[in-house]
Parts: sequence; C-alpha cells; structure tokens
Amino acid sequence: MGGSTEQGTAVPGSADDAGVPHDEGGLLRDIARQGRRLLDAPAAFVAVVSEDGPTITVRAADGPDEDGRLDLPGHHPSGAALLDGSPLWCGDAESAPATSGPHDDGALHAVVAVRLGHLRGYAPRRSVAALYLADRRPRTVTEGERVQLTSFARLAGAAMEKTQLLDVAIARLYGLEQQSARTAADLDRMRALRSAHYGFIDLAVARGDARAFVVEADRRLGASVRLCTDDGLVVAASRSAAGPEPGVPDGRRMVVPVLAGDRRMGDLLLEMDSPLADPDGQLLLLIAQAAAVILRQLDDSRESQARRALLNELITTPQPTGTLVERARRLGVRLDRPYVVVVLRPDGVSPHWASMWSAAFAARGDGLSALHDDDIVLLLPGEADPAEIARTAAEESGALFGRPVTAAASDSGSGPERVAVRYRQALRCLDVMISMELAGRGVSVRELGFLPMLLAGREGIDQFIDATLQPVLDYDRHRDGDLARTLDAYFEAGRSPTNAAELLHMHPNTVTRRLDRVKRLLGPTWQLPARALEIQLALRLHRLLTEL
Repeated sequence: MGGSTEQGTAVPGSADDAGVPHDEGGLLRDIARQGRRLLDAPAAFVAVVSEDGPTITVRAADGPDEDGRLDLPGHHPSGAALLDGSPLWCGDAESAPATSGPHDDGALHAVVAVRLGHLRGYAPRRSVAALYLADRRPRTVTEGERVQLTSFARLAGAAMEKTQLLDVAIARLYGLEQQSARTAADLDRMRALRSAHYGFIDLAVARGDARAFVVEADRRLGASVRLCTDDGLVVAASRSAAGPEPGVPDGRRMVVPVLAGDRRMGDLLLEMDSPLADPDGQLLLLIAQAAAVILRQLDDSRESQARRALLNELITTPQPTGTLVERARRLGVRLDRPYVVVVLRPDGVSPHWASMWSAAFAARGDGLSALHDDDIVLLLPGEADPAEIARTAAEESGALFGRPVTAAASDSGSGPERVAVRYRQALRCLDVMISMELAGRGVSVRELGFLPMLLAGREGIDQFIDATLQPVLDYDRHRDGDLARTLDAYFEAGRSPTNAAELLHMHPNTVTRRLDRVKRLLGPTWQLPARALEIQLALRLHRLLTEL
C-alpha cells in the first residue's frame, strides 16, 4: 500500500476512548478511517460478509471509493475464512514487488481483510463484520503490520460491541420512557374516571336527583341526555329540545341500555353535538351503571307505594273486587294461599322509620306492609306459626327502635275476602294485650283464645263463632245436617257417644259417624282441651243467639 508501517507504531484509539462515536454508522466510518491510516492504505471499507459465501455488503468507506464500489480481484476472503480473527490477504499481495506502479485498469490488486465482529440487524451465526484495506497496486505487508491490524481489529470489535449495547440500552430506555408516559396517561385517565364514577354514584344514591344526574352526564359527554324507563317514560332530560326516540339511533344519536344484572331498567338516549371524547366508552358505561341505580330506586319506590296501597285497600274492603286480586297477583302476592296478618304498635316511632323497617321485614317472604292508623300492618304469606311470627316481629322491631313494641298475629287464613277479617282479629288481640298491660310482647289470637272476640261485642262474638264453627255451620246449612246439635249433646254427655245418642234418641253408630264428619271439618285437634273449650263456648253462644 502507499508505504510500510513499523511494528512499534502505536495502535490508534481504544475501546474506552472518549472520542469513540456512540452511533453505529459514525463508529464504522471512524474504524475505516483509522484502519486506512494505520496501514497508509488508499481505501478502506467496513462490510458485512456472509459466513457461507463471498457475498459482502459495504456499510462504511473511507478513501477514493467512498461510494461503496468494491471491485475485488479474482477471489477474496469469505466469512468462514475470517472466523479466527487473523488478517487475510488476497490479490497480487504475494506476487508483485512493493515498488510497482499503479495499474491503469482501476481494479484492486491488493486487499487485506480482518474480522471485527457482528453487527446488529444481521443473524450472528451467518455473517460477520470485516475491515477491508485495498490498493490498486501490488504490495507486501510486514509482520508488524499484521500484529497492529489484529490488535486494532480487536479494539474496534470491542468498540462496536460497546456501541451496540449502548444502542440497545438507549432503545430500551426510550421504550421504558414511552411505556412510563403511557402508564402515567392511563393513571390520569383512571383517576378522572374514578372521580367521575364517584360523582355519578353520589348523584344517584346520596341525592337521587335524576335531573342533576343527566345535566352532569351532558357536561361530561357533550351530548343531550335523556333518562327513560323500560316503558318509555322520560324520567329526566338535560335539555328541553327533543332528543332521539328509543330504537332509532343514527350518526349523531345513540341508545344506551341501562341494565341491573340481566334486567333492562331503561335507556340513556344521547344526541351528540360532536363525536364522543371517550372512544373506549368507559365513561358512558359508568354513567349507565349509575343510571341503573336511579331507575331501580324509582322502580322500588313505585312498587312500594303500590304494595302499601294494596294492603290498605284489602284491610278496609269487606268484599275485595277482582281488580284488587289481579293487582296482588302482579305484585307477586298469592291471596289464595295461607297468610297471616300481623299488627304492631310502635309508640313514639317516626312513620318514616316504621315504614322502612316494615317494608324490609315483609320483603323477606314476599309479603305486604303498610301504615294504618299509626299501626304497622303486615300480610305475610306462608304456613309459619302465627305466634312465632308475632314474637319475631316484636323482638326485631323493638331492638331496632330502642323501645318495646307490641305485636299481635291473626290466625292463618286464605282468600282476599278474609284479609279484612284477619286484620280486625289481630287488631282486637292487640287492644286486649295493651289493656291487660301485656305491651312489648308478641302473641297470636290463638294464644289469647276467645277473649279478644268476646271483648269486641256482638261483632266479635259473631266472628268468634264463625272462626270456630264455620265449617260445621256451613255443612248444616247447605245439607240440612244436624252436626252442631250432635256436638252440643256430645259435650253435654261428658264426651260419650253412647250417652249423646240417648240424649238425641238415635243409634250410637249415627253419633259416631257424625263425629267423624266433625273431625274432617274441624281438624284432628278439635278434642284437645283448649280447642274443645272454644268449641263448647261457640256452641253455647250460637244457641243463645239463635234462640234470641
């Protein structure tokens, strides 16, 4: 090449040199320039060489051929030949004297190549980076130059690795910065959504203000908002102008279902001034969830009012119409099944508090509750023991209200026409308890026996006879029977069918058959002492009223 370099010449640069460029392109150009100076070569190239063949790709150049053209002699070192790291020579390097003049054909006649390492972007097992120093005239290279070139290649390879690691670190740092920026933006968005969610839940739950709710939704979404029930009733609108109709969305209109679980409570009807600012629809989803709370509260309020009105009509209407029965059916109350009426007297308790407790207590068994004349009235479906129901209601309400509560339960009954009768029955029982200074307890009519009925005057006596003997009296009335007279004789004869037969002047078997009929009508417990006493009293009262 242009002149020889002594073996003791210092190797330029260092892998840790502060002047080493920190980008790959600049480093490769610097390596080509320093290598050219090292051997005083006219031209230098840094190229990627395939390990499997002679294909090369120039990445940087220094000298007259900086345009990247590299017209190699007949053969040149391949990637496989460069793997050991020693400089390799080709062309006329071994056959021409060092003083020969330049050739006129422009081709390279002396090329030295040395392995540097791998470059990013290339499969490391198939290609290596190499430094090529070229001359258009034949020449020889000394052993010292070989040593210097080998040392330089190692330092250059280390600098390449350092730059590549730095590039990777910078890329990762940039990625982390981008990720951090996205995370910060997501956190800001989540904080804004959380704040909006709290605000809408407060409007829905704490204030229950549907108008304020849709106005705030309008402000957040930039759209006219109407809140409708599932039957199309508009609960509130943010603007006075007409909005979209349900089921008719278009480019500016949107219908968002308001769901409570699987139940569709209603719709949010939106008419946008411009495209929504929330492309993911998360804010819209939060608004719809909060709207479900408002619609559920309105629905519960309307249903509660309907249930209270129904019970008030049932306990004050002697003969309920079919309309009342149908209303009860729609509210899930089956009056053709057993129920108990309970009356409680919570003295000194606010009506609002009493109404809330009674509604919650009745809801356990799909019952009804109402306030009537300052008393709590409950209609509770089921076949539970009335006395147990009364005690439970008195204890729970007393514990909640912080004062004694008196409760009285009617007998179990069925049929809409019996609700008013059962209510008056429980009410008389309650009055008797208070007059007997039994306040603060829960009892059933059955526990007090016939006393509440008798203390209620003629109406109470009639109801006592009806409640005790109605099946027997109905049988005698419709079949011209004589069960009541047979029962009276049976008790007068000391519960002896034989003696009763003598009193009635009939065969004992006839009395026995009639008593079997009584058992089927009054139930298997009709001869127990307490029940038998009530039956005897009812028979005497009935006979007395009949004779009068």
